[in-house]
Amino acid sequence: MKKFIKILMASILAIATLFCFTACGKSDLEQVKENGKIVVGITVYKPMDYLDENDQWTGFDAELAKEFAGELGVNCQFVIITWSQKAIELKSNQIDLIWNGMTASSDLEADMDFSVSYARNAQVAVVKNTSTIATKDQIKTAKVAVESGSAGNKMATAEAMTNVTPVTAQIDALNEVIAGTSEVALIDLTMAQSVVGTGIYSDLKIVEGVEYGAEIFAVGLRKGSDIKAQLDAFLKKKYSDGSLATLAQKYNVVLNAEALGA
Repeated sequence: MKKFIKILMASILAIATLFCFTACGKSDLEQVKENGKIVVGITVYKPMDYLDENDQWTGFDAELAKEFAGELGVNCQFVIITWSQKAIELKSNQIDLIWNGMTASSDLEADMDFSVSYARNAQVAVVKNTSTIATKDQIKTAKVAVESGSAGNKMATAEAMTNVTPVTAQIDALNEVIAGTSEVALIDLTMAQSVVGTGIYSDLKIVEGVEYGAEIFAVGLRKGSDIKAQLDAFLKKKYSDGSLATLAQKYNVVLNAEALGA
């Protein structure tokens, strides 16, 4: 009986907490300002979000997120998320934004709103320098590693690739190729241009002439979030004053000028 009462009380508490979130009348922006921080969901994804030599988050997206938080007068807290669970983390208020080179796909529209698109991207194949894989037909039957729930994962399905291994993050897909457990990593062009051929990835190369899809990057927000208006204005202002172009050059990111200039 005592156990039943404890379970009942826990259920009531959970319902009350949910009611508070939905009925207290606070918007996302009001809640962020009250908390004094905006929580940004990310993965380790160079050049968008990664740790520098002092274990501080940096990168194209990280710098922008910090500046945006500053404009709101709050701190920026980065939280590593499981990419395939990003919509759940957003809906459950564990994070306020997804700012991590996220492809604004039609599949995600039911689960979240998007900011104005700020960058362009595509999927590319990364192999060892010694690999003879050079065509889409060869990639289709090769051992391919992709980040679970990513644009690369969706592209592997669309292209009917027959031997696909989902991993937690794009960097893990590259590590699969280094280890020899996969022959190909299907990852974002933005990331590939940043890391392939350098450091521990010096023995890897991008398969020349092979790209999949044309993508646009945007920040993910909860449906109906009033942070969107502030964020869109921030991104467009950064574009119009030239500071976004400077940042893009620093991190080798291709801006979506058509969307930002509209």
